[in-house]
Amino acid sequence: MVREQLALVLLLAAGCLAGKDAVSSNLVNREITRKIDLKTQVAHVSYEYEIENTGSSAVSHFHFALESHHGKQLAFLGATDDEKNSLKIAENVQVESASDGYFARITFASPLAAGAKATVIVQAVLPKIVVPFPTEITQSEKQLVRYFGNHYVLSPYPTDSQTTNIELANSKIESMSRLKPATATEAKIQYGPYENVKALASDELSLHYENNAPYLSIQDMDRKIEVSHWGNIAVEETIEMLHAGAKLKGSFSRLDFQRNPAVAAQAAVLNFKTVLPATARDVYYRDEIGNISTSHLLEKEDSVEVEIRPRFPLFGGWKTNYYTGYNVPSHEYLERSGSQYRLTMRALDHVYDDQHVQQLRVRIILPEGSKNIKVRTPYAMEQREQTLHFTYLDTCGRPVVTLAASNLVQDHIQDFVLTYEFDSTVMLQEPLLVVGALYLLFLVVIVYVRLDFSLKPKQA
Repeated sequence: MVREQLALVLLLAAGCLAGKDAVSSNLVNREITRKIDLKTQVAHVSYEYEIENTGSSAVSHFHFALESHHGKQLAFLGATDDEKNSLKIAENVQVESASDGYFARITFASPLAAGAKATVIVQAVLPKIVVPFPTEITQSEKQLVRYFGNHYVLSPYPTDSQTTNIELANSKIESMSRLKPATATEAKIQYGPYENVKALASDELSLHYENNAPYLSIQDMDRKIEVSHWGNIAVEETIEMLHAGAKLKGSFSRLDFQRNPAVAAQAAVLNFKTVLPATARDVYYRDEIGNISTSHLLEKEDSVEVEIRPRFPLFGGWKTNYYTGYNVPSHEYLERSGSQYRLTMRALDHVYDDQHVQQLRVRIILPEGSKNIKVRTPYAMEQREQTLHFTYLDTCGRPVVTLAASNLVQDHIQDFVLTYEFDSTVMLQEPLLVVGALYLLFLVVIVYVRLDFSLKPKQA
């Protein structure tokens, strides 16, 4: 009986470990350089690892680690080698040597031979990791924020030497943790170099500093792309935006704001810049009330910039809803080979610098009669059930492909590819419907004019 229980325990333990990655004991971080950009509301962290295989056999991958609270806020993770080749990443994996933390498995471009070294560069983007403190401020107060992290670069491997460089928006630092050696010069802080750091070493890093950057967050975004085979693609974005910084305490004084906005609205967002494709035309910016005339448009060689100015300044906790739209020529994004069509467009476009989108829906409305629709997305997106959209002269409806994603940042501005089949003769349907309707109308008029519906006989 005891043997059976012991065997059961061992079997359960083996089952638990079967789904976990083994961490190679042969890898050593010879040097790590970490750069943390905290100039805006989104934290951009860059890691450069110099890794050595001290074992006697080749190793195919290594494990990247983040603290648990950072892993929960992670929006984007990318990795390249020293030759700028993208490396395959398996995110949120479980490892045998640690029960806490966020881990990703990064595969080398080619197995790392025994005694060889490799350089790996990892980019991580973490929105909502820099939080306002205090959480409420008056209209004229400056915004202070806090950041918590780790003095050491978390890694399941021992590290010979590591350095962390942090860049802030300005030099106004209220407080900072100090693990020697640590130096602060103007808006830059350096921690380290730290020597002979053990695997999974941790020591809390804290910063409290001033940051009046626009703390904007797109709560919900609906991006509609309507494809026409008559030479045009119409794009419209409906946006619900929140100022996610320290909330406004007390009432808003329009008089103080008009008198000196530089002082009375230091943490408020007055405007921001949206970048559209260079071929965008017929641009509009509206809300529920109507057209907003305070925007400005600048046409550049490679883009069209629109200065979006809401009807009122956005203070912490305030929201605004608006929609923008434009047209682009279809030949820029739509390719054809016989009855096969290929649409290549951005799933997400630039709304403002260092943007963060909580929820995104992309609706692609294709011409009536499109079939065999297939979509390839640049990252994980939910493809919802296909629906129909009816507009002028439609009979069966236009197929609508809906994609959804969440927690997106500027690094997610990438293209999706949609392919479908379309019989060009279907394009004659709408003109024939118009011709048929006009022919029927004229026929009714002719019949009506020529028939006599009077009850009295005609006088000779």
